[in-house]
Amino acid sequence: MTNLALADLQKFWLGFDRFVDSTQIPKGEYPRFNIVRVGGDGFRVELAIPGWDKNDVEIILHQGILTVNGKKKQLENENESYMYKGLSGKCFTRQFGVSEHVKLEKAYMERGLLCIDLHEEIPLELQPVKVTIS
Repeated sequence: MTNLALADLQKFWLGFDRFVDSTQIPKGEYPRFNIVRVGGDGFRVELAIPGWDKNDVEIILHQGILTVNGKKKQLENENESYMYKGLSGKCFTRQFGVSEHVKLEKAYMERGLLCIDLHEEIPLELQPVKVTIS
């Protein structure tokens, strides 16, 4: 069993730098993923889905939840048999909690990774105000 430290929790919430409801921690092992901070207000979610066709993957950002679905199980050729099968190819769902100000920019496949670029757009009225002391 893996123990999570409080410092580890931030990697599960894109656009949050504070503690959030723990029910949004991604569950399961498949597919493996990375979350990368890009610049000061961007994120990239990378999911390892080698062999998947982009038409068989669905990405939805709705009400603070980014959902990635692998909709179609990978088919095996009946003339082939695996000596070792390390790539699953099974259907999957991965969900990530995001802040309300995170917007989906684009998604693309690169080197066997599904990459999802996100950008945090905090409204001007919610941004911190820095005051110069006179």
